[in-house]
Amino acid sequence: MTYTIFGCNNPSGAYFREFVSSSSVEIWGRKEPEDRNANYIYCDLTLPPEHPINDIRGVLVSFAPIWLLSEFLSRVSIEQPDSLKNLTGVIAVSSSSYLTKQFAFSSYDKSLARSLSKAHATIVDVCQALKIHCQILAPTLVYGMKNKFKDRNVSQLIRIMRCFPCIFLPRTTGLRQPIHASQLAHVAHEMADKMLNGTWEGGNSLILTLGGDEIMSYSHMLTRIQKSLPNNDAGRRCRIIEIPDRVFLVIFAPLLPINTTLFEAVMRIKSNLAGFSEASDLLQEKPKAFPILPLSL
Repeated sequence: MTYTIFGCNNPSGAYFREFVSSSSVEIWGRKEPEDRNANYIYCDLTLPPEHPINDIRGVLVSFAPIWLLSEFLSRVSIEQPDSLKNLTGVIAVSSSSYLTKQFAFSSYDKSLARSLSKAHATIVDVCQALKIHCQILAPTLVYGMKNKFKDRNVSQLIRIMRCFPCIFLPRTTGLRQPIHASQLAHVAHEMADKMLNGTWEGGNSLILTLGGDEIMSYSHMLTRIQKSLPNNDAGRRCRIIEIPDRVFLVIFAPLLPINTTLFEAVMRIKSNLAGFSEASDLLQEKPKAFPILPLSL
């Protein structure tokens, strides 16, 4: 049994490696992992390979930016098709932003959604041409830490709570469904196992949007995060103040001509970004309450 992992230097990638033994894993990336005993192969997805790629074996599980992976696979399938002859399947981690940001006001967010969708299509086309399994995971709001690797969601909220005495929120906040990095890694691992042992039947869709086991308001999510911090943490002293929706809009409206991306991020607090497949259902496990510790501290 062999796993080829791309871009493992993030929380989900680090957790994934806990599920498999080092003897069955090849790690491809620009940065060598901390585990010096790992079977590491240098690979820069942004550059053409300087030497022929000997073999990408088993199931490729990628936590790298999916637009880089799609270009890499497309290029290799054309220029070095023999290197993919022992590939069983591909599991690529993307983002639910391909769906939630396609009608965004910000040109940056709309461009991101288009890039993700284009990457999805390319990977599916390559896998179908190779007649191998394919599953794209599009998680929402991934959080958690592993060793020195931190998320870019909850960790940023914690930093804000530590830096400011209060946070203003609209009275009506949208829904969220945060998923811990270990849950995402576990889902990827279960799917990879099935692809390797021949029990993979495929899902209802080649692109699976998924989240954690709880759906909550943005405001409730912040409160949960705050209560999970140590008693002496500065973030616990930050006050979360709810103000009328119109007042909230007036306060942050000046951001619109200055930074549309930041303005959209603030306005997204009121959007519902939930209702996706739950990790516990996919894993057939008991639901886990948010937040799963450790957080990014």
